[in-house]
Amino acid sequence: MKNSRTGPCLFVLSGQHNYLCAGRNDCIIDKIRRKNCPACRVRKCLQAGMNLGARKSKKLKLKGVNEDLQSSKDAQIATGGVGGGYLSSEKELSASAANALVPHGPGVLTPFLPPSICSVLELIEPEEVYSGYDNSQPDTTDHLLSSLNRLAGKQMVRMVKWAKVLPGFRGLPIEDQITLIQYSWMCLSSFCLSWRSYKHTNGQMLYFAPDLIFNEERMRQSAMYDLCLGMRQVSQEFVRLQLTYDEFLSMKVLLLLSTVPKEGLKNQAAFEEMRVNYIKELRRSVGKATNNSGQTWQRFFQLTKLLDAMHDLVGNLLDFCFYTFRESQALKVEFPEMLVEIISDQIPKVESGLTHTIYFHKK
Repeated sequence: MKNSRTGPCLFVLSGQHNYLCAGRNDCIIDKIRRKNCPACRVRKCLQAGMNLGARKSKKLKLKGVNEDLQSSKDAQIATGGVGGGYLSSEKELSASAANALVPHGPGVLTPFLPPSICSVLELIEPEEVYSGYDNSQPDTTDHLLSSLNRLAGKQMVRMVKWAKVLPGFRGLPIEDQITLIQYSWMCLSSFCLSWRSYKHTNGQMLYFAPDLIFNEERMRQSAMYDLCLGMRQVSQEFVRLQLTYDEFLSMKVLLLLSTVPKEGLKNQAAFEEMRVNYIKELRRSVGKATNNSGQTWQRFFQLTKLLDAMHDLVGNLLDFCFYTFRESQALKVEFPEMLVEIISDQIPKVESGLTHTIYFHKK
């Protein structure tokens, strides 16, 4: 990842949102001085990221896509919040989702969510990334893991650009945008991996990239065989459920919105409103994939259980990631700069119990 673009525009989320500028918040940030003031650097990064997103929206003819959910600021929605209740059965889940879908009481407005939002999600979905894997080298553990890390760095760049044009996301404070992507990057990466594996190999192998596919032998050689089995199991669950593309896209956004700081976000209300909107969008997607309301609620229950299960898998993936990060020199495993900065900031928060995962169901 070290190239001429290794500057603020590339690392949109690489800074720390709790940095303070020693000057007047107007430091010059260029390739030479980019590390002098992390506070000004992250501000410039985010501004550049938003401009990139705006150009992408224009190119896709999605005028106003980033403001689609902002018109609902005055809407009243009853949600559980960070400490909200769980849904322990299909019946409770059905009742809760129905309450979210139907306005209650006079003067209560239903938040605006375009009926064609899935078509927007399809348009902004990133293309598959090539890893650049060197097949001339043997499949050693360090070579495989370093290649996966470099691939993750490339995917992070696209993930940030995707989030910036995601309806509703830019309405959140910049600090909340940083936090949500920082806390969910591993979950999003593994979920998208399972989707690619489902579509390209029918859940038989792990399709990290078109030029980096893990068969059984590579899974064992990677030193994370059990984790590979877990990711493959998610892909095989996609096969069993015959997950649709619309369902996948809605579930992916919900994973972005599933891990928050324990003390809450800067604008918790806006976050909760956005999350409710995408729960409703998943409900719509499920409705299109089923024949009657009974099947719809059963499938909705199954998909939300699957979303919950992702968090347990991702917890183990993060443990492995943090271990290899700390022992990277001894293990000869390379990490691109973008991941170095994100993981360095993430480790103390996760290990100190400062993060909170939002589940649909009681564990």
